[in-house]
Amino acid sequence: MRIFRLIATPLLLLGLLGLLIWGALWGWRNLTAPLPEPDPTPCVTISAEVVTVKDVSVNVFNAGFTSGLASRVSSRLEESGFNIGRVENTEERVTSGVIVRTSKGNNPALRLVTSYFADPTVEFDDRVTGTVDILLASEEPAPGLTPLSQVSSGEKGTTCVPPGALPSASESPEAVGEPSVKPREP
Repeated sequence: MRIFRLIATPLLLLGLLGLLIWGALWGWRNLTAPLPEPDPTPCVTISAEVVTVKDVSVNVFNAGFTSGLASRVSSRLEESGFNIGRVENTEERVTSGVIVRTSKGNNPALRLVTSYFADPTVEFDDRVTGTVDILLASEEPAPGLTPLSQVSSGEKGTTCVPPGALPSASESPEAVGEPSVKPREP
């Protein structure tokens, strides 16, 4: 019985020490893990016969090796009236040209954005935000021959607009049918 205690006690302590180390490593890994991204806010479908550049939100990504290219392109698009979201570098690499990426149901916005570039590559994904992503290679993109400022929204007469592109009711009292309050003069 004494030999059993001499062998069992150190083995039990080593097992508990291993469990303690495993728990500490698991806790540290979960503590230092990045926070999960929140689910994207779906776009708002509005009635519109015509979609203008003001209704389109664009993210511009530098997917090449030219510093400041995404910033320059986003400035040109902003001057044309587009709403600019994110402008940053991306880990995804584009070897040549321009890639325009959005959801399949966002055709009016896609037509507006692609008109500003010569021969862009179009890709579709399953996003619900209503935004359009532009991925740029290292060279300056060639401008489109006939940039559009508005397009027909299609046979349904609706378009998908990101929630941030719409004025909120708190910003404009007239938008919800309430008169604006003016201060009394003394």
